[in-house]
Amino acid sequence: MSMIFRCVSYLCALALCTSSCGNTSKDLTFPSLSNPSTSVASTTTTVANELVESAVSTESATTYSVVSDFSNIFMLRAQCGRMPETCPVSQMTATGSELAAELTKTMRERVAGNLRTRAGAGKLRVRIESVEIIDTSHAVVHTCVFDSVVLFDSGQVDSAADDIVFDDSVISVRTKWNVQRENGTWKWRDARGYQRKVGGDLCGFSR
Repeated sequence: MSMIFRCVSYLCALALCTSSCGNTSKDLTFPSLSNPSTSVASTTTTVANELVESAVSTESATTYSVVSDFSNIFMLRAQCGRMPETCPVSQMTATGSELAAELTKTMRERVAGNLRTRAGAGKLRVRIESVEIIDTSHAVVHTCVFDSVVLFDSGQVDSAADDIVFDDSVISVRTKWNVQRENGTWKWRDARGYQRKVGGDLCGFSR
């Protein structure tokens, strides 16, 4: 499991998603919100075996912005697993936030331990299930995530020849993310998981 899920339990769970931290506690959150607009977005972003999809109506420009920024940050998080030394934490997390501290710590540990993920080794599936706009600078995003991304102990960064599997656990988690608008971008602030399934797909992804 390579996400944040494994890195932090019930706290900053998903924020680090995509590249485990070496333990198997992955968790996140999700209350049902209502913003029943007529059109539901079928936004999907894919990169290798990573996918972020949204089942949220984006008739509202603000909701569209939240969904778009959240999806982009998840893709950045996936890249951080492969290249922890260049992880752009400040582009992903609100300044001084819980997730900023956790993600910074996780990336430093990954670099020190030569721990990284590899493209094509496992899957990351994220579904944005609902979005609640609190005010012009704060929102809540509810997700379901399936994570089977493998974390390797990599001796050679540019070769898989001496890779040793460090964490290949599989987990799915429902999570509540608090996001904050900062410098024109919606960024992660903190996350809480409330339902998880180890070894299976809680989210119902078919691929």
